[in-house]
Amino acid sequence: MKLGYIIIYVSNVPRTVAFYETAFDLKRRVIYESQLYVEKETGSTALAFAGNQAAEMAGLGLLPND
Repeated sequence: MKLGYIIIYVSNVPRTVAFYETAFDLKRRVIYESQLYVEKETGSTALAFAGNQAAEMAGLGLLPND
């Protein structure tokens, strides 16, 4: 079994992505124009950030992760 990606739902995707790029020098792998979903290159497993709205649209009942 291989872990392909981890998604963290956040309130502000651009701000979170900027922090991870600065703090850990992570490169963007995938970014959607809406910036509600961004993947960072971390080796064999991608670290993805999605807006809380994306969780709601997918019908996921999540508590805000601020």
